Amino acid sequence: MIIYFSGTGNSAAVARGLAERLGEPLQALMAVSPLELRFEGRRLIFVFPIYSWGVPPIVLDYIRSLNASFVEECAGRVAVWGVATCGDEVARAPEMFRKCVVGAGLDFRGFCDVIMPNNYVLLPGFSVDPVEVERRKLSEYEKRVDAVAEKILADAPVVDVTVGSWPRLKTGVVYPLFKRWGITPSRWVATDACVGCRKCVEVCPVKNIAMKDRQPVWGDNCMSCCGCYHVCPRNAVQYGRITRGKGQYFFPWNKK
Repeated sequence: MIIYFSGTGNSAAVARGLAERLGEPLQALMAVSPLELRFEGRRLIFVFPIYSWGVPPIVLDYIRSLNASFVEECAGRVAVWGVATCGDEVARAPEMFRKCVVGAGLDFRGFCDVIMPNNYVLLPGFSVDPVEVERRKLSEYEKRVDAVAEKILADAPVVDVTVGSWPRLKTGVVYPLFKRWGITPSRWVATDACVGCRKCVEVCPVKNIAMKDRQPVWGDNCMSCCGCYHVCPRNAVQYGRITRGKGQYFFPWNKK
């Protein structure tokens, strides 16, 4: 089975592609509680975006919270894979994922990445890719999904990723700082350009946004996935002043 977490559609697209190629059932991470999850299929594959050179906290927490009967059913017979979407590199995210999986009592088999368009915009200097780079990545990602599917079918232990420079610093230092300070729900606002279309509410993977007087209001359970920012048709969703003037990206589901 494939369990995915996605904000702007990149990881959902990769998960869907793997499900088609591998014949595995597809499940959104937040659709079923880890305490109620039941295993289906032949393998257990988690698909998610890289967060600040690490695994999204919500994914780690989900794996750690899996119910005992699920772990008992999978342990010793089900290979566990991580497939991460990233704009450029993953640093030491594979080690973080492996440690979490093994700590939960499951059998880690491998970790692969799929390069996709950048979408993180919540820090100065971070923005979406130029249009030509975005198009190139979208034109190439399905070949990479093919390659990842072949590795999973081969069932041999493998870590096939772009690590990048300074991986220990990025995952060991920057990622903890991101967890502590980089997820700040209170900074999200809707400008006067908002038309109350509810797209931000519908796209939020953790249902953290509600409408009040035809305006979105953010709760405290934000994952900083940026889905609400990128999906807004009026660019009315802003993260304080940081996102002003930055571009938007959302996976083009109708690109074929």
